[in-house]
Amino acid sequence: MECIDWTLLAIAKAGSTPLQPVQLQKALFLIGQNLSKAKLKARFYIFDAYDYGPFCQAVYGDAETLEQTGLVTITRPPQSRYKLYTATEAGHERARALEQQLDADAVDYVGKAVRYTQSLSFNDLVAAIYKAYPEMKVNSVFKA
Repeated sequence: MECIDWTLLAIAKAGSTPLQPVQLQKALFLIGQNLSKAKLKARFYIFDAYDYGPFCQAVYGDAETLEQTGLVTITRPPQSRYKLYTATEAGHERARALEQQLDADAVDYVGKAVRYTQSLSFNDLVAAIYKAYPEMKVNSVFKA
């Protein structure tokens, strides 16, 4: 599995509710932190402490690639400055195939990480990440 595959899995696990950028970044960060290297099956994204906690620019590049290949739709609502990420039907099919390469615990954790990020507001999500991973707060502009 490559990093881009994990991005697709996270977006697909969001179901019909698009992932916001902060949710995508934090879900992938949690996956990288909490799944063993053996379960990740390859190198994983490297996250840096940034303005709002763990951030990896490559996540967005991979999401754009997934959009270009028809696996993800990225919407850009005019009322928001944030992009929204949703898996297409082809993306869901590909994600199901990827899940077959993983053990059930890894698949389950991806879903839990995504649901967790979706369950919190932006402020609460960033604050929760900082509480669990204080080293990711060092460059923060976030004020809770």
